[in-house]
Amino acid sequence: MVKSADNGSVSVAPFLKKCYDMVDDDSTDSIISWGQNNDSFVVWDRTQFCVQLLPKYFKHSNFSSFVRQLNIYVSSTHPHLPFSSLIAQLGSLLFF
Repeated sequence: MVKSADNGSVSVAPFLKKCYDMVDDDSTDSIISWGQNNDSFVVWDRTQFCVQLLPKYFKHSNFSSFVRQLNIYVSSTHPHLPFSSLIAQLGSLLFF
């Protein structure tokens, strides 16, 4: 979530900041990258995502926990999006 402080500054939820940093890092594009229109991201290599990236950004390496946290965030901020907005495609995962 994004919240405005009394002094006008903007505060971004740590989970979102970490996700953005992870996806926006060009050096990890073979593992995770922005989708074709830059409005989604794709996990290309689930194993390396769990081994290299999750422990670097979060206190775990559990893919299911990451997906659960992502779904909780999405459902609380965008309740109009169906659960099917998380689509498995050809061994990679695409998040909208």
